Order: sequence, then C-alpha cells, then structure tokens
Amino acid sequence: MDIKPIECSDVVALVQAIFDNMLQLPCEAADTQSDDLARTEERLVGCVQIQGDWVGAVEISTPLNFGRKAAGAMLMVPVEDVSMEDIQDTIAELSNMVGGSIKAILPGQSTLSLPSVASGQGLDFKLANVVHTQSIALRSDDTDFSVSIRHFDAATA
Repeated sequence: MDIKPIECSDVVALVQAIFDNMLQLPCEAADTQSDDLARTEERLVGCVQIQGDWVGAVEISTPLNFGRKAAGAMLMVPVEDVSMEDIQDTIAELSNMVGGSIKAILPGQSTLSLPSVASGQGLDFKLANVVHTQSIALRSDDTDFSVSIRHFDAATA
C-alpha cells in the first residue's frame, strides 16, 4: 500500500477532540519539538500498533510532568494524589484513543494492538522495519509533546 502522510491538521484535530473531551485541556499545534529536552527530562512514550491493510504504529511522547497533569484530569483527582501507575495508565489510554482515531481514517481494514508505555530519561524508542515517520509537535498547558505516526514496510518484516 502506498505511503501517504496523514494530514497534520487531521491529527491535530483528532488530538484536540480527545484532549477536550477526556482531559478538558486545550491542545494546539506547536511550531517545533525540542529533541534536547526529550533526552534530558523524564518522559513517557505510549505506543499502539496497527495491523491490516496499513501497517504501522502511533506514539505519544510527553514529559512526565504533563503525564501527571493528564492523569489528574482524567481521573479527576489532585495531581499530588496521582501514582506512576495512574500516569502510565493515562498515557496508555491516550495512546489507545489517538491510535484508534488515526486507524479510523486510514484506508482499508486494520486492527489496533493493546497500548504499551515506556518511561524514563533518554528514551530512544525504536520500531523495526519503519520506512516513514511523521511527527506532529503539539502543546497543551504550556507543555510540548508529540504524536508520531510510523509506517512499516511489511515486506521486510
């Protein structure tokens, strides 16, 4: 299947709708994402894979402090009451919702995996057989985060 980038504006609109509905947090496209920041501060990366006519993955990468705010908002509890498990569950659920929304606009039939979440400093998340990555920089609550869409070459898998 041809690799056609998903319109950035479509991804931003999907993420905005999810953030508005689930977190009551505004979200907007950001100009750029700082790679240096991603290497030095503690982050979370949530990922879901898509299998079918289109094969790939959707990732959300966010600083830990924003994961804490998102978890507090989703669970409707003060951020100081949020555990690391709550944060990871929230990023997993956001990954699942964003991935499912993106899957819905892809051509053909496909299925979505369960979400995975990694956390730590200096994360270098690698997926095998990726032939195209599209990264969309976003901002919410004065915090930068990103959504990456990775397309696999199923022939080399």
